[in-house]
Amino acid sequence: MIKTTVVSAINIVDGGALTVLQDAMKAFDSNADTEHSVIFLVSNPSVHSGIELKHIKFIYFPLSKKSWFLRFFYEYVYFYLLSLKIKPHTWFSLHDTTPSVKASQRYVYCHNPSIFLKMPLSSALMDPKQFAFSKFYKYLYKINIKKNTSVITQQAWMADEFCKRFDISNVIVAAPDVDIRTKSTQKTDTSTNSDTFKLFYPAYPRYFKNHEIIFKTQHLVKNTSFWLTLSGRENNYTRKLIQQYPLTNISLLGLLQKAEVEERYETCDALIFPSLLETWGLPLTEFKEFNKPIIAADLEYAHETIGNYSKIYWFDPESAESLALAIHRARHKETPDDSKPKVCKHMKILGWDSLATHIIGR
Repeated sequence: MIKTTVVSAINIVDGGALTVLQDAMKAFDSNADTEHSVIFLVSNPSVHSGIELKHIKFIYFPLSKKSWFLRFFYEYVYFYLLSLKIKPHTWFSLHDTTPSVKASQRYVYCHNPSIFLKMPLSSALMDPKQFAFSKFYKYLYKINIKKNTSVITQQAWMADEFCKRFDISNVIVAAPDVDIRTKSTQKTDTSTNSDTFKLFYPAYPRYFKNHEIIFKTQHLVKNTSFWLTLSGRENNYTRKLIQQYPLTNISLLGLLQKAEVEERYETCDALIFPSLLETWGLPLTEFKEFNKPIIAADLEYAHETIGNYSKIYWFDPESAESLALAIHRARHKETPDDSKPKVCKHMKILGWDSLATHIIGR
């Protein structure tokens, strides 16, 4: 008898979530066979364009992003009717919400940490969507969450918080499987050969990415250049930053392709990462390969992602003075800080291939 797994991801169309979706597609495609059928529910064909997938079937929902009403209708009405028709053994929701479906095994992948963001009302106009998520997303998470076989997060700190907030214990920590090969590049020690200390922050400008602390800090450090992947026209948040602060030491690079990000990793002197909240923080992992200083927010997610990396300088993400001091210490190669990676007390799975194998039940 063929076991069918349905993966619902109709709300994912771009950004880091799209990368997660595409990694999941590849992993489930390699696990599908004559005994295991896999169906992905997605918004449109563009989400898997350019990816060679031999075994996955698709059902498209082109209206999924049109309104929240449609999103709720699909999640809590239509998917139930669809599950009665398909009769899946396993249903895996890839975007936070637990739909109303009938299946023997049910999983939800929770990768939006907005409920842990302390966002004041005074910042609501800068990023109204993020403000709404920070206040109300916990109610979406809560719907049907106890009906899951397992709830999946990327980090142990988030798993612990879910257990406390939603009174559950069936959490899996599924960490990304990123192959990091430490290397010494020609640019590793450029701070000794250049008057300008070059700091790179690859992040789309949203409130929780905390670009503002860089704007506040720039006048406190001399001969320092901050490379930011924004244009200043993306949203209200960036427009306000450009209006409020001068661009004394800040270079606006705009959105960069992956190869361009890699090039900046090579040529900068250090990575700066002031984000207030992440489910992982992929640049922190990617940059380890270059064996250069990382100047990061002293927060739980960053400690867990950094692990035991030896060139880390922590700072208070709400203090420009703290950031300026960390930049000074990194520039002058003072003794790095220690990391405090969190001990994971939950079931842990590394990489999408292993997670897909576990969910399909092979």
